[in-house]
Amino acid sequence: MKEAKPQQEIKALKTSKRVVILTSFLIFILLISQSFSANQIHQSYQESLMDSVTDRILSDYQEYFTQLRLEIDLFQQTQLNAITSLQSKGNKASKEEYMKLLSTLRDDIDNTRLFALIDQEGKGSLKHITGNFLPDCEEEIAATILDGQQQKLFLHRSKSSIHFDLLQPLSTANAENSFLFVAFNPDILNDLLKKYQLPHQQLFLMRVDSPGEIELTTETTDSKSNDFISSDFISTDEFHSFSFVKEIPNTRWQLAIRLSPEYSDNLYQQGLIKAVLIWLILSALIYLFYRQQKRRVQQQAQTEQALAYVDNYDQLTGLANRHNFDRQLSKHIEENCFIAADSADVDESQANKVGVVMHIDLDKFQVINNSISYAIGDKFLHQISIQLKALLPESAVISRLGNDEFAVLLPQLLFSEAKDFAHKIRLSVQKIRIAEFKQDTNITASIGVIILDHSIFDSQQVYSSLGQAVSLAKEKGRNRIQVYQSDDEQLRSHAKEMEAIHEVAEALQENRLLLYRQQIKSLNEDSISHFEVLVRMRSAQGELIPPVHFIPAAEKYGLIRQIDQWVIEHTFKMIASSPRDSSSYSINLSGVTLADRDTFTQVVELFEKYQVDTSRICFEITETSAIANIESALYFINKMKDYGCKFSLDDFGSGLSSFSYLQRLPVDVLKIDGVFVKDMDTNEVNRVFVENIKRTAETMGIQTVAEFVENAVIESMLAEIGIDFGQGYHIHKPEPWYETNTVN
Repeated sequence: MKEAKPQQEIKALKTSKRVVILTSFLIFILLISQSFSANQIHQSYQESLMDSVTDRILSDYQEYFTQLRLEIDLFQQTQLNAITSLQSKGNKASKEEYMKLLSTLRDDIDNTRLFALIDQEGKGSLKHITGNFLPDCEEEIAATILDGQQQKLFLHRSKSSIHFDLLQPLSTANAENSFLFVAFNPDILNDLLKKYQLPHQQLFLMRVDSPGEIELTTETTDSKSNDFISSDFISTDEFHSFSFVKEIPNTRWQLAIRLSPEYSDNLYQQGLIKAVLIWLILSALIYLFYRQQKRRVQQQAQTEQALAYVDNYDQLTGLANRHNFDRQLSKHIEENCFIAADSADVDESQANKVGVVMHIDLDKFQVINNSISYAIGDKFLHQISIQLKALLPESAVISRLGNDEFAVLLPQLLFSEAKDFAHKIRLSVQKIRIAEFKQDTNITASIGVIILDHSIFDSQQVYSSLGQAVSLAKEKGRNRIQVYQSDDEQLRSHAKEMEAIHEVAEALQENRLLLYRQQIKSLNEDSISHFEVLVRMRSAQGELIPPVHFIPAAEKYGLIRQIDQWVIEHTFKMIASSPRDSSSYSINLSGVTLADRDTFTQVVELFEKYQVDTSRICFEITETSAIANIESALYFINKMKDYGCKFSLDDFGSGLSSFSYLQRLPVDVLKIDGVFVKDMDTNEVNRVFVENIKRTAETMGIQTVAEFVENAVIESMLAEIGIDFGQGYHIHKPEPWYETNTVN
């Protein structure tokens, strides 16, 4: 066996030159192909960047216009008397009164040029002070009065200046169909283009109604010049060369981005040159490989070592990377924490021997990278890694988790010594100085500490707990130690969440979830019985745990979808096992389940498996989750409605956009948020709110359910209003419906 490898190497030395040439040729083709592929990938990346840039500018523009309108309305409220006075005086108003109010407006709102009062006919009542409007301004005023709102914002130009106008309804008592006209300098519009301009990009604000007309552009090189005042035009062919064009809603503008043609050409040329150079180098290496067996073997070994190093170590600091650290931490937890949990002989002193993990997060480290240089920042990180290696014992596992975050596993450190040891690390980091940087820069660190004992079940729990500890350390002022097992309220809350998640995971595995149901009663006529399905959980000790103690944690840490699947399947199983039961059932779906496109297929499979009539199932979705995942919600709702199911919008009225989104969601039932129902017998405002919801739902052909019906008076009031169904403890308290082994 020892002689086989030398014989193979001798044969390799006798490989013909034709094989070497063929290999070199194939490498050349591969590198050229890779160059083209890299260029295409980079072009695609640039396109995604340009898409992101246009979206950000669109968002900032719309936010800016919205903010200006709010500020104009606030100005009207605070200066209502002065505006009313100017309006009543009309052409008899004095310039001093106008200038005083204009000065106040300019103080309140940046970049304000002037304002005017527009009457119902579109005329300025103060034109003896402000002068006549530009033709463009008169056009915009006329369009605004005709439409009732300003929908086509654009820039207005004179010989020496440029501005845009905002028209807001006048707030004075006799201001019907009148507007407050405010003109603004476009400085911020221009600044936003420059702010988001990326290298090799040119940004344009162009007219939609006048193709090729440029309003603003980042091509202006002198920020102090007024070159952008003069509008320019581009040809149709040049316009088609723009990489991205997006219209800005409610304006006559479109954003356009053009990637510098020279940039793409240079990138292509550089890729080819690089490919040729690499090919020449590789060809030389292949030739040497062919001539020298020993060197070839050494190079192969070095390559394997380099690949293994990249997979497991940080290139800058030489420390273990996150993947490597996670593997070693998980192995340590499995070999020690699980053993400690399963052993009946483990006492508290032995638990302290399991080890400690620390999370070191440098405070405000980005200040060095952003304001000084990344090179200096890298030297700081390198020095920190050297300090940690020198300070920590050989048994420690040191890792660079991210840019300015480090983690340390100390398997033999006692927890009682952990805080003092963490302080040594903190002080060591604080003393680091870089000779090349003359300023006295003092880098500090916030350190989280956690003990590894039998309560730890995986590495993700460790990361989450340490993250909470570090966040709390930073909130308390940074440059400090935060031990996770402390009396801090936030950490206790996080620990409870971790316990809840652990309990939910075990309950799902051990089938310790329970189904309850609560009747939803018709308030106007007898109908088929309907119930809402509720979920509970039993602890390992047999105690009943209400959903408020585990559902929020399950939603936060990704277990809620498994709970939803369990509830759906066992609801179908109960219906299938009770052929005499003709009731229909409402099942709650979380936002995570709603957003998953696979949910529809899985639910359909359960319908087919248990042969449940789809008309008996109504899925309840909350307003918040539906709005947060509007497209996914519409996909699932439409699919399931086509399949025969109904949908109910839960907690309606609690969100800020309820009525606007209601038109987009094809639901069958609205469940009015109980906060408006539970005291409507004593709160007239809530009663009116419920009545308004009823009228809206009735207009849209949607049935209504009132939650939190707590007494007979409220039930009677709801019936009088015309609410279709009621639900609450007065009507029916939740009752057990399914527990383990109830259904085979």
